[in-house]
Amino acid sequence: MSRIILVRHGQASWGKKEYDRLSDLGRTQAGHVGRELADRGVRPSRIISGSMRRQVDTAAALGVAAGWTVPTVTDGAWDEYAHGPILTAYKPAYRSMTVMKADLARTLRPMRAFDEMYAVAMDRWVAGAHADDYDEPFTAFGERVLSGLRSVAEDLGRTETAVVVSSAGAISWVTASALDGGAAVWTRLQRVVANASLTTMTVGPSGPSLRTFNDTSHFDLHSDLLTLR
Repeated sequence: MSRIILVRHGQASWGKKEYDRLSDLGRTQAGHVGRELADRGVRPSRIISGSMRRQVDTAAALGVAAGWTVPTVTDGAWDEYAHGPILTAYKPAYRSMTVMKADLARTLRPMRAFDEMYAVAMDRWVAGAHADDYDEPFTAFGERVLSGLRSVAEDLGRTETAVVVSSAGAISWVTASALDGGAAVWTRLQRVVANASLTTMTVGPSGPSLRTFNDTSHFDLHSDLLTLR
């Protein structure tokens, strides 16, 4: 059977003005997972990355660390959902970062307040009742990601391996769909996907099947590299 290894990108620049770039730790994580995959004997015939900078840079770093020479193909089907528009559809005033920071500061617990507010904004997006408020409704996001999976699966020859670098939301939707879990399962899964974790699928006559989810065993001896954000 052929195999698809889904890699979440390394840590992005959380809380920074330019979020869509790897942190120094994120680059270290990407190199570490590349070496780990090489040590496991992974020799991909395809390397695919979403088009976001943190995804592309992770693919490049892990490829160099693994010593692979296969060129990376960029496919926007593996991009993460757009976080900003989900928030501002729920709180239009937060198109102004100044307004949002001021509101959060008044709570005296800004990080927790942000997380709670964003969870509500995400639930609103996922529920679908306000789909017209979004350029990409949740159902469209899911269809896009699964189209990327089908493209990879159909392109693989027997016994070949593809490495796909994507993000927590996309990887979790592939996983939830494989489990027939739907949006409720997806919501829970995406909260636990670690940076540079591995999710593996095999591809047989009936299509892709889930084998592992969110494997972080390559960090067992390097716990300082294990992060969710």
